[in-house]
Amino acid sequence: MYDSFASDYIEGKAYDGKMVRRLLTYVMPHRRLVAAAMAFMLVSTVLELLIPYITKVGIDQYLARLYQVYEAPPALRDSLLASDPGGRDYLRLDTGALLLRKASLEKADPAARRRLRSEGTLGVATYYVFEASSRRDGVGIVRGSYWLVPEAELSRVPPADLVALRGADLDGITRLAVIAALLIALGMVAGYGHVYALQIAGQRSMYDLRTALFRRVQTLSLSFFDRNPVGRLVTRTTNDVEALNEMVTAVLVNLVKDALLVVGTVAILFALNVRLALIALAVVPAFMAASFVFRRKARGAYREVRRLLAQLNATLAEDLSGIKIVQVFRREQRRKDGYRVTNEQFYAANIHQLVIFGVFRPLIELIATVGIALVLVFGGIASLQGGLTLGALVAFLSYVRQMFEPLSDMSEKYNIMQSAMASSERIFGIMDQEPTILERPAPVQTAVRGRVSFQGVSFAYVRDRPVLRDVTFTVEPGKSIAIVGPTGAGKTSIINLVCRFYDPDSGSVTLDGVDLRDISLRTLRDSIAVVLQDAFIFSRSIEDNIRLGTPMPRDQVEGAADMVQAKGFIERLAGGFDETMSERGATLSTGQKQLLCFARALAHDPKILILDEATSSVDPATERLIQQAIDTLMRGRTSIIVAHRISTIQRADEILVIDDGRIVERGTHSELLARRGIYYNLYVLQYVHSGTQTAEEAG
Repeated sequence: MYDSFASDYIEGKAYDGKMVRRLLTYVMPHRRLVAAAMAFMLVSTVLELLIPYITKVGIDQYLARLYQVYEAPPALRDSLLASDPGGRDYLRLDTGALLLRKASLEKADPAARRRLRSEGTLGVATYYVFEASSRRDGVGIVRGSYWLVPEAELSRVPPADLVALRGADLDGITRLAVIAALLIALGMVAGYGHVYALQIAGQRSMYDLRTALFRRVQTLSLSFFDRNPVGRLVTRTTNDVEALNEMVTAVLVNLVKDALLVVGTVAILFALNVRLALIALAVVPAFMAASFVFRRKARGAYREVRRLLAQLNATLAEDLSGIKIVQVFRREQRRKDGYRVTNEQFYAANIHQLVIFGVFRPLIELIATVGIALVLVFGGIASLQGGLTLGALVAFLSYVRQMFEPLSDMSEKYNIMQSAMASSERIFGIMDQEPTILERPAPVQTAVRGRVSFQGVSFAYVRDRPVLRDVTFTVEPGKSIAIVGPTGAGKTSIINLVCRFYDPDSGSVTLDGVDLRDISLRTLRDSIAVVLQDAFIFSRSIEDNIRLGTPMPRDQVEGAADMVQAKGFIERLAGGFDETMSERGATLSTGQKQLLCFARALAHDPKILILDEATSSVDPATERLIQQAIDTLMRGRTSIIVAHRISTIQRADEILVIDDGRIVERGTHSELLARRGIYYNLYVLQYVHSGTQTAEEAG
């Protein structure tokens, strides 16, 4: 059995370079916006990496400006003092000792640190250093010209005195705070520019893609729509395109940002402290394992949600389109039960997807917390032992947290990418569909006169199940031909071939002696007007429904409506010709909609007129009113009429009787009645049994 949702089972790759390149063809026209988004992204990334470092500088240089006592030989002391003429890292304490700034050890290379530790003795205690003359209430000790306040005793210094003593530190902190505020503000501007430029580029790209997809769908042959439900196609142009938009705006550029953040953060971590960086990265294998399991679980969940969404939309569109039939046959409960089953499946799939995310997110947070805890424990020990400054530890914690955020996002973006790849396969699968009805590279340009000819035409919608068999007939310009026969005989198939909705399997259909396959579709269809049994009315004004976008004066529109006796009921509407119709003309009667379709055909003044059961929905009184208009319209035009009503076709120049795909009778109304064949039997069924006319009177 044919499965119209078969393509919804696509299990595409998580990353398909071919699909991404095709998608980028719609992004490239907006590359300036993407480049602007990239530039803003680089600025914001750099600023995000700078903020924790500024915090470190503020803590080490000003908030925790700590020194340790260093005992060293005179030669080493002198060389250290000479290397720091500004006196920021080394201060002469007294005979045989220096004050060594704790933060200087961090920025010294490993060889210099080893030398300091091997050639001298570094005290463990850390001190805040002030001028000896500033000493308060016996706090700390005085060595040489400096007052050393142990780190733990700083709270014993009165706040007012502390402000005076640390005025330079407060000024430094203020400067850094201003710089940080400016960087944060700049980061906000860069972040806004990044998001704004990226969203505009994404929306414009998706606009182009939706437009191209819509145009492609419009060019596809009717055989494509025989295989694809409307709801499924709506899903392609809405939900699947939105999935691609999410990939463009949340993945393609932001993935670069995440990668830069991770690389930049790891580089800074190793620059701050190699040992602690390795400890922080120790949880990465667990993180990668969790992400791998998550990707496998989420892949199936994403696919199932997408598949069921397409099925849900298709079911809903079909039920709403056929709501009258559903209500007439009281199938509401049955259809509701069917919809509920699909809806419950969709609900369950979404819940399953949410459960997967509900487990993954906390698990990632737990792993990240373990990493932060390891940094806090080992970094705290190193800080207490003097191997790491407090500012470096605080910055380390910020960088580790910052490192795990993009890693977590990258795992989710992987699944967005995978979902988008599936959507792109479906979208580009439609884009790759080629119309089965193609034009020649150089179609014949000819003025249409209207001679339609079928020569030995056979045709089948499904292989080995022909609906037309060796059909041959000709309609001369300005003449009319009527086609009658039982349901399923192939009457509408002849109309489809004349309009070239399909091509014959054998034989040829010609217009003015030229095969339809050699004529451009525009020329052919500009020459044809069709009135179908199913009168389709667009949700536009009456005038727009008649003109269908073709430039024509209002008088021509009103004249066409008047000819088919439609002007009367149109003028009784509140808006007249400007009245906007509801969907499918729901507020009009079936006969009124049919009259509008007649007016539409008349207004376009075709060379070839096709009526396919066009009066089947019109009451006999209305039919008599429009028959005169039809006769007027048919005069001078090639007309092909498919009808069951004998009254509609009896004045045709020739009548073809079709049965089982073959022409079994042909002739005028009188000739066919005289033969007393299939046509005669159809006539008897319609008129004799109703008592309107006897067969002998008709003959």
